[in-house]
Amino acid sequence: MKVTRTGLLRITAGLGFFLIAYTIFRHFTGIRLNEQFEKYLLDGIVFAALGIFVYNRKLASDEKKAREAKAPGEGNTE
Repeated sequence: MKVTRTGLLRITAGLGFFLIAYTIFRHFTGIRLNEQFEKYLLDGIVFAALGIFVYNRKLASDEKKAREAKAPGEGNTE
C-alpha cells in the first residue's frame, strides 16, 4: 500500500483529534491513567506527528524533483 500525502495528513489529524479528545475526556471525567504511562503516550503522539510531518516534507520534495525531472528545460532560460 502506497502512503500518500493526503493519507499522512489524515493520520496527523487523527492524532491531533485523539490528543484533544483524550484531554477533554480526562478533564471532564477526572479519570486518569498511570501518570508515567500518560506522559509516554502523549509524548509518543507528539513525536509520531513530528515524524509524519518530516516524512510528508520528504515526499513533497521527491514529488517536486520528479516533476522537474519530467519536464527538463522548461524552467531554464539560460
